Amino acid sequence: MIMQKVLNRVPEVTVAFWIIKILATTVGETAADYLKAELKFGLVNTSYIMSGLLLMLLWNQFRLKRYVPVSYWAD
Repeated sequence: MIMQKVLNRVPEVTVAFWIIKILATTVGETAADYLKAELKFGLVNTSYIMSGLLLMLLWNQFRLKRYVPVSYWAD
């Protein structure tokens, strides 16, 4: 029986993973707060902008055939 190499598109979950994940989440929330409060986009417009950005980043990640750190952490 020939074993196929399993393609993995996500990083190994370690302590470093959780530290980076928390930092990435914080940056995203801070960006949304900046759009809403400082640039006065309002909640609805900020929601549209951030949702559009998320959809574009997810589309990019799903089209990739392998794990690419920049693409993964941008989501």
